[in-house]
Amino acid sequence: MARTHGTSVKVLQRLNDLGSSTLIYAGQALNVPATPDSAGSARRPSAAAPAEDGQPSATPADNPAKTDKTAKTAKRDQSAPSAVIAYARAQVGKPYIWGGTGPGGFDCSGLVMRAWETAGVKLPRTTWNQIHAGSATTRNRLVPGDLVLSYSGGHVGLYIGNGQIIHAPKPGTTITAAPLPDPSVVTAYRHIHL
Repeated sequence: MARTHGTSVKVLQRLNDLGSSTLIYAGQALNVPATPDSAGSARRPSAAAPAEDGQPSATPADNPAKTDKTAKTAKRDQSAPSAVIAYARAQVGKPYIWGGTGPGGFDCSGLVMRAWETAGVKLPRTTWNQIHAGSATTRNRLVPGDLVLSYSGGHVGLYIGNGQIIHAPKPGTTITAAPLPDPSVVTAYRHIHL
């Protein structure tokens, strides 16, 4: 991909907030430099390029109505992650149950799925599909509600702020708050859109 656009992998990683990841998924919009080897400016995907939701993407300048809508709904959208975190916190102490989606217990992906459901967002059931939800973000750009996937995508935690996640660790444990996993075991950070 980098060679096709006359740039480097590092530039593509920076322009797309991929961190050190080189994973790009089908249907994901990709920012590329406006000119070969340009590190300072990015060309947004064309209006014909599908975004993650399958709809054409456009920059705010291309679609002023979208900018107005974003401003009008920003206040409502800010409360959604709070509801997600509140739901997850209310589950602390419940048992890890393999395949559990509540209310008596959860596995890691079941907890994340149900927490986001409180904000009206339908996430896939398993970590293997949640790793494609939302858009890629980086550790230093995490915001409450983001997903932290680790161990080759086999585990997920819900970022709650202050370097902490809430997760259902493994069989025989309970849902708990814990520090972010070490970057060496993190597979992906995903930002969920409302």
